[in-house]
Amino acid sequence: MSAPATPYFSLLGPVQAWHGEEALALGPPQQRLLLAMLLVRRRGVCELDELIDGIWGEESPRTAVGTVRSYVYRLRRIVGPCLATEGRGYALGVPDAADLLRTLRPDGAEAVVISAVGGIGGVGKTALALHAAHRLRAHFPDGQLYANLRGVRDDPALPASVLAAFLRALGVLDSAVPEGTEERAALYRSRLAGRRVLLVLDDARDIGQIEPLLPGSSACAVLVTSRSTLPELPAALRIRLDVLSSADAVTLLGRILGEARIAAEPAEAAAMAELCGGLPLALRIAGSRLATRPGWSLAAFLGLLEGRRSPFSATAAGEDGVEACFRLSYELLGADEARLFRLLALPDQEDAEAADAAALTGLAYERAEECLERMTGLGLLESPAPGRYRFHDLLRAFARARSAEEDGPGEQAAALSRLCDHFLASARNAYAVERPGHPLAGLLTPTRSPGTPVSEPGQGHRLFTAQHQSVLAVAVQSVRADPASVALVADLVLALDPVLDGSFLWGALVEPARLMLRLARERGQTRAAGRLGYMLGGALYQLAQLDAAEAVLRDAELDARNSGDPAVLTEIHNCQGLVWLGRGEYDRALELSGRAVETGDRCGNAWGAGNAHTCRSVILAAAGRLGEAAANARLGLDSARAAGDPFRQIYALYALGTVARLRGLPDEAIEGLREGAELAARHGYSAFEVFHLCEESACHLAAGRPGDAVATGQRVLELARIKGWLFAEARALRLLGTAQAALGETDRARELLTRAVELLEPMRPPEAAQARAVLDAL
Repeated sequence: MSAPATPYFSLLGPVQAWHGEEALALGPPQQRLLLAMLLVRRRGVCELDELIDGIWGEESPRTAVGTVRSYVYRLRRIVGPCLATEGRGYALGVPDAADLLRTLRPDGAEAVVISAVGGIGGVGKTALALHAAHRLRAHFPDGQLYANLRGVRDDPALPASVLAAFLRALGVLDSAVPEGTEERAALYRSRLAGRRVLLVLDDARDIGQIEPLLPGSSACAVLVTSRSTLPELPAALRIRLDVLSSADAVTLLGRILGEARIAAEPAEAAAMAELCGGLPLALRIAGSRLATRPGWSLAAFLGLLEGRRSPFSATAAGEDGVEACFRLSYELLGADEARLFRLLALPDQEDAEAADAAALTGLAYERAEECLERMTGLGLLESPAPGRYRFHDLLRAFARARSAEEDGPGEQAAALSRLCDHFLASARNAYAVERPGHPLAGLLTPTRSPGTPVSEPGQGHRLFTAQHQSVLAVAVQSVRADPASVALVADLVLALDPVLDGSFLWGALVEPARLMLRLARERGQTRAAGRLGYMLGGALYQLAQLDAAEAVLRDAELDARNSGDPAVLTEIHNCQGLVWLGRGEYDRALELSGRAVETGDRCGNAWGAGNAHTCRSVILAAAGRLGEAAANARLGLDSARAAGDPFRQIYALYALGTVARLRGLPDEAIEGLREGAELAARHGYSAFEVFHLCEESACHLAAGRPGDAVATGQRVLELARIKGWLFAEARALRLLGTAQAALGETDRARELLTRAVELLEPMRPPEAAQARAVLDAL
């Protein structure tokens, strides 16, 4: 595409300009000086006399007016119409923050409005973007999406991962996120259709990283920041932030230090601004250090700064020179603070809390919190929300480099292991509350950390749902840094079972679990392999990959037997039974669920045995053995109520509702199903909300109320698609198609049932046959 109408300008060192990636030849020194004077004035008018005086001083030649006009003419041919004549002077129309706010407003736009903010690291691109987003909130009532694309890091964000995060923010659950980038982008654009949403894509690497993230709706707007000029980006407005002028840099220092200190040493303040290269990040950190030392003179600090290996200067291009300032603030830290600064940069987390910091270092919580606040005060950390802390990307890179020098691989691996220990302790606390009576909470790897306390069902979901991907990423980091930690991370994954199940987050587990399982097998860690195999097999079952699930669970069964892990073997048998139920092999499913009951009873796994009774009732109902199904469901319900276990109560009420419908009592079934759905909603078990509604739709059909079945089925279909739960979607389509057929809507019924058969054949052959029978009768 063509170059942007307005070029980029820079006053860092010699004045420069670019169209896209192409540097512009700006002519002889006096012509460049004229351009610099216009740039310093920004949108203000430079009168002809000012320009003459600035170029030649008091000894201007007689031809000065004509020469200036000649320079302007040549520059206009180079930079374009942004250089305008204003009366007896000239002005350069360089875009600013006000233009950014005006451009991003989507009022009447025919296409997506894209604006780009460029500049070197630490110049304030992110701060400007976030400020603009805050100012524009009222113009985007449907919300804002933010992604740090990590364009300058070794691990830039993949478009597929960013799309998955955006889809979750838009209400799509992990399991509903498609596998491919193109499919994710298509779903993302359909979700944004008609919505007024502002996207902030921070620190982009190149156009390939950005393109899949662009929305299709003209009601949306996009704000991109990057150190690259991104010439291929179809931006309506481009702003390139430059370093601060000397005067502005001194003003910023004054805001941090107080005007009195600047007034007392104005020359030293100007020298400090120059050594910081006018870079806002460097100025903020230098000023923050001085602010904590009111007794220091600026001259004394300036002496320290000038003695560094990489002083701040125009030739340092900002980024290299900033290390000197980082080092000065880093050297101000005490031993605990410096160690925390280094280790906190290691985990692949966007931000962290004080408990994470305490775990990484082994410090007491209160001491870790003090260190974090101290580093925030020095400008080495940011605090985006109370109790949350994060790095600027330059500071993270600096901290990781210091860690590589001062800590080394052994201590880094130990720090990640300590963080996983903390995550495991917190997940264990949640597990004990979510699955009362299950012995597994006491059979996990002992932890040094007490973890975050969890006192009631649902609290664990709130604790881990938002950060489950970060937890899994750190687990992968830990096992890669030290494969001996595989037993610890295997138990961490296992302890997340209630959270992943209740919130249907299985899609995020598959790849991390595969990697960890491979490492466990390579190291001969049989118990860890059995536990990881159970979790991976369960995830594959939930994602309707029955053949893959059966193979993984078969190996996990052998590992659990060989390692003497009956509590987990109970869960493996139960999951195996559900896989065979999906295949319509009821005898095999009953055999395996019976093993789950026996194994749970024998090893004292009351939760697992009780849950297996309920699973067994579902299998018996599918097999037509309704009396036995009802008895097993009541056993499950009674034990769940005695234990105060909402999860198993919900499941048992679902099973009893299914039995009641099959016995010809649909209204009795609906009463119990609604009780279960209310419990599920209260405690955050969204998967059971869907299934209870699905069964209620079937009850309306059985009662001869196809209109009610359609209304309920539509809700199920919508929720199932949000979750990406293919089986629930397929069942909803079957029920909706059957209801539409009963209403005489033949074409619509045929469409729904055809899709239901396509989905059900590989995952539930018996239900596929039911859908096909209705379809054939149309």
